[in-house]
Amino acid sequence: MRYSPEHKQKTREKVVQAASKVFRQQGYHAAGVDRVMEEAGLTAGAFYAHFPSKEALFSEAFTCASQEAARLNLGGLDSRSGKDWIVGFLERYLSPLHRRMVVEGCPIPALASEISRAGDGPRLAFEEAIVAQAEKLGRHLPEAGDLDRESNALAIIALCVGGLSLARAVTDEALADRILEACRALALQGQEGSAADVKNESRPDSNIVNE
Repeated sequence: MRYSPEHKQKTREKVVQAASKVFRQQGYHAAGVDRVMEEAGLTAGAFYAHFPSKEALFSEAFTCASQEAARLNLGGLDSRSGKDWIVGFLERYLSPLHRRMVVEGCPIPALASEISRAGDGPRLAFEEAIVAQAEKLGRHLPEAGDLDRESNALAIIALCVGGLSLARAVTDEALADRILEACRALALQGQEGSAADVKNESRPDSNIVNE
């Protein structure tokens, strides 16, 4: 049976959505194509009509998951600026709710430990997600000590990802909450200024990708 291009595109999107959940839940190496297609409500044999490999699917699914997580963590913060924006971001990212939302949450902490052993495609998708997140965060940050705004953003992302990963790994919820609280407090140190206070805010030589 021949399907219309619209039908094929919708099926592809369904597979990507399913993969973005399954990979976060089970991990890249543990989750097979069969499990992804089962989640999508399709037969395993239909997979190669849409993707040449599991790596190709992962790259697209990771990008999709990153965009969904950005809407979750950044939605509604447009009215804030400077430190107020940073506080809002940290309260969402390093929260008990996000700790529990592995399947719906940011894919970076869920999959970071596996990406280094994956191929170039998945690693590139992972890298692009970090750069995009750093670019958004960097708009609202001041320089911090010897760190420029872009390096400051990357350091905060590393702290957020590591803190969330540790909080998810422990069984003691009180300890998990302490980890998140400590990381929020540390991330806010040195952020007394705001991006609006920094000269040359829109400097063209920024190391973070511009939109």
